[in-house]
Amino acid sequence: MHESLAVSEGSLGIKGMLPSSMLDWEGKLAAVLFTGGCNLRCPFCHNADLVLSPEEIKDFPWARIEYHLNTKKRWLDGVCITGGEPTLNPNIGEITSKIKSCGFPVKLDTNGTKPNKVSELIDQGSIDYVAMDIKTSFDKYDLVTKKKGVEAKVKDSIERLVDFEKAGKIEVEFRTTFVPGIVDREDILEIAGHLAEARGRRYSIQQFNPKKVLNPSVAGNISPQPKDYLHKLALECSTMIPTKVK
Repeated sequence: MHESLAVSEGSLGIKGMLPSSMLDWEGKLAAVLFTGGCNLRCPFCHNADLVLSPEEIKDFPWARIEYHLNTKKRWLDGVCITGGEPTLNPNIGEITSKIKSCGFPVKLDTNGTKPNKVSELIDQGSIDYVAMDIKTSFDKYDLVTKKKGVEAKVKDSIERLVDFEKAGKIEVEFRTTFVPGIVDREDILEIAGHLAEARGRRYSIQQFNPKKVLNPSVAGNISPQPKDYLHKLALECSTMIPTKVK
């Protein structure tokens, strides 16, 4: 998933780098930076090491990242920052600014629980695209994320991001992972309805991968739904908001 080096002066809490990916930013060849730590504990999370024990992963020096970006300018289209939850990193503003100074657009992956921080980054012009995970229907947020009281912040983030996109400041994608028995059809349809009411423009349904999860006792033995099922569900959602399967 990620490559790590010894801690060095100038590290910014980045735990790893994927030099290039065609999967993390649709239509772009992007470098991917991983930050550590998350305020949620979704059992189906696929980056358990970054969530549960980020302190055990050595920081990746910024100098190495900067060198890579500067030497690959002819090939890379952008940089994606993911996690964990990047908005928890106190250096996130500096990270995004440094990437922009290298001449690259920035995509931020977030769980939407820090609406003020995301708004700040957008207002500063340091991010260009936001992919926000909506974990489940809002009445199940405490149960699924193991974190109380975050659904109001998630709704706030949705409203703000839609407004920012309407103003032409950012591109936005909302996405949900379909996890049978945890995040089901009814949850997806409820989320799509909420996004349609908020006038969102993009929604993606993601395929669950049981091979590497945060809580194997809860999610490790769940079989993902076939892609055909998800495509049919996406068609249902498309009557409310443009939806695709990833």
